[in-house]
Amino acid sequence: MSEKNYLRIAERMALRAIGTTYPNPPVGAVIVNNGVILSRGWTQPKGVPHAEIHAINQIKNKKDIKGAHLYCTLEPCSHEGKTPPCVDKIIKLKFAKVIISQVDKNPLVNNNSVKKLRSAGITVIIKNFGDKVEELNNVFFNSIKNRKPFITLKIASTADGKIATNLYESKWITNSTSRMFGHKLRSLNECLIVGTGTIRKDNPILDCRLEGLSERSPDIFVLDRRLDLNHNLKIFSNKNRKIYIFHSYKMKKKILNSKNIKYIKIKEVNNVLDINTVIRKISDLGYMRVLVEGGSKLSASLLNENLIDEIAWFRASKIMGNKGINAISNLDIDSIENLKKFKLINVKSIDNDQLSIYRKK
Repeated sequence: MSEKNYLRIAERMALRAIGTTYPNPPVGAVIVNNGVILSRGWTQPKGVPHAEIHAINQIKNKKDIKGAHLYCTLEPCSHEGKTPPCVDKIIKLKFAKVIISQVDKNPLVNNNSVKKLRSAGITVIIKNFGDKVEELNNVFFNSIKNRKPFITLKIASTADGKIATNLYESKWITNSTSRMFGHKLRSLNECLIVGTGTIRKDNPILDCRLEGLSERSPDIFVLDRRLDLNHNLKIFSNKNRKIYIFHSYKMKKKILNSKNIKYIKIKEVNNVLDINTVIRKISDLGYMRVLVEGGSKLSASLLNENLIDEIAWFRASKIMGNKGINAISNLDIDSIENLKKFKLINVKSIDNDQLSIYRKK
């Protein structure tokens, strides 16, 4: 098998971990000795163990590792966190060569492992595994360095961009297959932002209901300025995932006194919660991938601040006309030059629906 194939396998391992590794990045690893793949690894849920250790743990006789090559989509860690440094284990087991796609720009690592491995006599090669790995790592780097997670806005609308009738009826605009794709999106994101309007009108659970992926339901961030949601709402029924409630209420008040619910007080801007502060706080908690399933006002707020990186727009083959609620509310744009610019990167037909993926230019 060629080296190119090892790189592709490591990439696939990293992609497998997307949405599950918070607060660590999704990483893939492959251990090869004398042209034979000994094991494959990927970052495990909640980031423990790391991909390299996951791959190492699958090899019963550790003596087989001596002289092996390790292909890894990101520089192994060199610092003590929830786990000991991966680089120490790699040195101890006497790998001959480590091939990595990128140096880890996390200040706690940032080429330290490369230096340590080389000092121990292990050959280190830095080689670009491909665009997918680079994109994956850049999500992590941007979150660490700029306090900016990768934010995907999910919209389900009619062909003419309406998400509900004037009476807030929205079930179901898109078909059941599109809704399954929506659940898949939830499994690929570590957390989800939602506003109180959506919660009150739809009373959603906002979990992932795909068979085998229910444990990958994202944590929830609720924007509830005045802490006036009802504690009996379905969103509070799952006690096994974290729920953070952003508010600006001056008095000490709780919707529910539950261990899985935390309250974060932030400032207001023009009588709404400061969305930039919301995003920075989410990043500070270690979340790297955020899905937005709010209403038109939340979507507009994020777009106005240029915080949306990707839009997953599900459009049904239905027309509602002007007696409906727009997918995105007022953006105060009065000039063509000020339009929010996105690039269409993929289109998929889902029965009579269409899924369009846009990326920020």
